[in-house]
Amino acid sequence: MKDRIKTIRSSSGLNQNDFGLRIGVTGAAVSRWESGDRNVPDSAIRSICREFGVNETWLRTGDGDPAVSQTREQELAALFKRFMADKPESFRTALVSTLLRFEPDGPEWEALEKIYDDIAAQYGKSPKK
Repeated sequence: MKDRIKTIRSSSGLNQNDFGLRIGVTGAAVSRWESGDRNVPDSAIRSICREFGVNETWLRTGDGDPAVSQTREQELAALFKRFMADKPESFRTALVSTLLRFEPDGPEWEALEKIYDDIAAQYGKSPKK
């Protein structure tokens, strides 16, 4: 399990301290898990799986697919949760808060779609289909 935890942390671009903060433990605890000096408590395993979208069976045994399949709604909910956890005055938090106030068929969405298409064209990305 120690190597799988290190893989999750490294692929997330986090050092041991930041990884620990995301799951509610110290960087020293993460270091001990990755070195194999300490067993990982069940509560930490559940936190890792929840926070990083990891399949618990894979984390514990190495069997199966590392990633948990999520619906588009689950992915969006996780994204909104991360954005809303940011500082209240951050641009991302303000943007998400504003988007949540739009009516589903309101004119704001048409304006945003135009902005999206312009940005996608400018950066050579294919607009949505």
